[in-house]
Amino acid sequence: MKKRIFLIISLAYVLSINLYFRSFTIAFPQLKLQAKDITEKTIQQAAIQEVQKRFPQFYPTAKDEILRTRITEYKKYNKENIKNQIQNLYHQLKDKFQDASGQTYLMELDCWHWGRYVENVVRFGHPGDEIIFGKQWDLLMLAPQGSFLHWDQFLFYFSAFLYKCSPFFKAVHLFTFLFYIPLFFTAIFIIVLYFFSFRYGGYLGGILSCLFTGLAPIFIQRSHAGWFDKDVLNLLLPLLVVWTYILASVGQSLKRKLFWICFSAFWVGLFCFNWTQWWFVFLIIIIYEFIFLGGYLFSYLFLKKENGNLMREHGFSLCLFILCSLLWIAVLAGTQPLVVLYNQITQALTLNRPLMASIWPNVYATVGELRSMTIAEISHLIGNGIFAASVFSLFTLLVRALFSRRYPDFKRISVIILAIWFVCMVFASFRGVRFVVFLLIPLGISLGWMLNDLFQYFKNKKNVWMASLVIMAFVILNAFCVSKAYGAARYLFPLMDDTWHNVLNLIKEKTSPETILNSWWDFGDWFKVAARRRVTFDGQSQGMPQAYWMAKALLTSDEKRAVGILRMLNNGGNKAFETIDKQLKDPLLSVLLLESVLGLPPENAQGTLLKFLPAQVAQEVMGLLYATPSRAGFIVDYTMLGKMTAISYLGDWNFSKVYIAQNFDKSERDKIIDYLKNLGINESQIQQFYQEVFLISTKKLDDWLSYRLQYYSPLINGHEKNGVIFFDNGFIYVPKEKTIQSNTGQIPRSLFTLADDTLVENVYPNANSVFSALVYKTEDNMYKCILLDRDLGLSIFTRLYFLRGKSLKHFIPFIDAEEGNNYIRCLNIIW
Repeated sequence: MKKRIFLIISLAYVLSINLYFRSFTIAFPQLKLQAKDITEKTIQQAAIQEVQKRFPQFYPTAKDEILRTRITEYKKYNKENIKNQIQNLYHQLKDKFQDASGQTYLMELDCWHWGRYVENVVRFGHPGDEIIFGKQWDLLMLAPQGSFLHWDQFLFYFSAFLYKCSPFFKAVHLFTFLFYIPLFFTAIFIIVLYFFSFRYGGYLGGILSCLFTGLAPIFIQRSHAGWFDKDVLNLLLPLLVVWTYILASVGQSLKRKLFWICFSAFWVGLFCFNWTQWWFVFLIIIIYEFIFLGGYLFSYLFLKKENGNLMREHGFSLCLFILCSLLWIAVLAGTQPLVVLYNQITQALTLNRPLMASIWPNVYATVGELRSMTIAEISHLIGNGIFAASVFSLFTLLVRALFSRRYPDFKRISVIILAIWFVCMVFASFRGVRFVVFLLIPLGISLGWMLNDLFQYFKNKKNVWMASLVIMAFVILNAFCVSKAYGAARYLFPLMDDTWHNVLNLIKEKTSPETILNSWWDFGDWFKVAARRRVTFDGQSQGMPQAYWMAKALLTSDEKRAVGILRMLNNGGNKAFETIDKQLKDPLLSVLLLESVLGLPPENAQGTLLKFLPAQVAQEVMGLLYATPSRAGFIVDYTMLGKMTAISYLGDWNFSKVYIAQNFDKSERDKIIDYLKNLGINESQIQQFYQEVFLISTKKLDDWLSYRLQYYSPLINGHEKNGVIFFDNGFIYVPKEKTIQSNTGQIPRSLFTLADDTLVENVYPNANSVFSALVYKTEDNMYKCILLDRDLGLSIFTRLYFLRGKSLKHFIPFIDAEEGNNYIRCLNIIW
């Protein structure tokens, strides 16, 4: 009975503390502290001004005493007023992240996308908008064609099932229900992890494993209330795969072994049904069995040990596991996961490398959560000291598991599989930071088990002092995990706010349902869900060539070319390229041909296409390039300034360099040069590229393929005095002379200004800075300045975002949201 009470108390402790920090996004208690700090500073500033005004002649020490007295008296006699000020400010701070009913918005972009699929399951019984030729189809993605859904649909069906079965069905809005679902998933995960760790880690191991894993900032950030995504299930399901497979391995009877292997395979199938990268845990089990089979084979061949029964047992388990897994995958997710498995593994190896076998740039190389990591960065992300301790624990346990005969079989197999898991996920983390979260399970369990082993050892030796030190270490580690969790939880806020929500509702009101919205991919999910409009591409389709074309449209200074690209995208996405390449079967020639006709008058474009394509194919391409598309809007926002390095890297992608980089060590020099020359590329430029590729190391090759542009400053306010504009960053602009320089003598490369609604550039021969400057006057006669790369000065993005499309004929503003110097601009595209 006492053991059950301890078990319930310890489990309740880890559950409550995990759910507490994940609940910060419900009411944002951290903002109450911020409101209190702001109010106290306001009181202090008012008191300082009063004392300074009434006692200017007093010595500073005397002023400080008066100040303390004034503040103390004010707080004493105005408690209720101060309380109301704090409460009002707190509501003002948090209300921007909540709707009119006080419900916090879903946290990030994918949450909205997945939520729409759950909504479809509730309404139609399936996540797609329609079923076409037996496939689920999303009509809002990759407009105008739409896109079929992948097989990873478990989250949608399961969430819809929970919603329909809950007592809140119809009483609570679906998205409100989905906001709290991550807490339920987290509770299940923590319970499973606790009992797995408890088996050989006791209370110490169970508690520490759950705190180390559950309270890790990188996990809290992806599993709190409002983060409706697959992350928690992606940790829970592989843990269940491993646990049940270990139970099969230690099973004494054949019947028991068969049951647990089939059950483990079921979790593999369910994991596949939930996530496209399911195969990593499948691979871990296979590696584990191959290691043992290899070891037994080695001992048989070289040490002459008879291990026939063990080899047959492991071989049987491996074959049965693979067969049952494939069966469950086919039953739950269909055969598509197996068809694309090889390509998925290949893509995982090149996840964050810009240069791939394809000619197109790899968009994932520019995504923050997929940036590569080093061991030092992984250690820092988890916590340097605790990471080192957990890795040491894992490999200490591994040595004991391999060489100690007294080790229980369950624990031995667990440690070996966890070690394989750790090594695989370290490699995955080198490819993308998002995979670091998968390191938490093997490290957390190992640290908990190691601490429990030490405690039991000293307890059995009756060494009270050392056992007490272990308990002290346990308490310190608990405090460390809680501290890290609080540090992460206090910065949890949704990307969506009232400004964006209002803009999306206005888009829904002011545009027709057939409208296609064009922008960078990030907010495509919001456009689909909150505005209910089709998009050219979004977060789920960011890896498509549409990213290159959209980046190109944003960077070009030629409005006709930008409209030509957008017309092509809105008529058929990347279909124009696909149609050309289907005929030419030469991707480089196809993309260069397509780029050469974009923005040309129709008759010129048709003449060029007919030189390479049959009349029927050329006519099909002409329809994609010049037919009038559906109504369309273009959206630019303040976050795109920070993303410009990634956007420009994709948009300035040099296909000639890519071809040379892919072939310089495979083909002869003359063949490469002749091929590119026949495509119309300047020979001297080809010669230069070919020489450069030999001088540049492989690690720096990605930087050579394209170049990055940026905005060097935020938007700066200016104040006019005697015909001279003084900006807050120290730059001084003289409108009459069209000159600008900083008070420290910095002179930009050039200055961009508006003259009669036309953007003009003044170049400075005596420039001593790498950047240029854009200066303009707003409608309320305020001067603004931003420092930027010269190539961005005349870009379509700069003219749309800062100048509201002035001097452009095809972009007409219809929604403007401004909050300080942050803008969201929506413009109609006039075809």
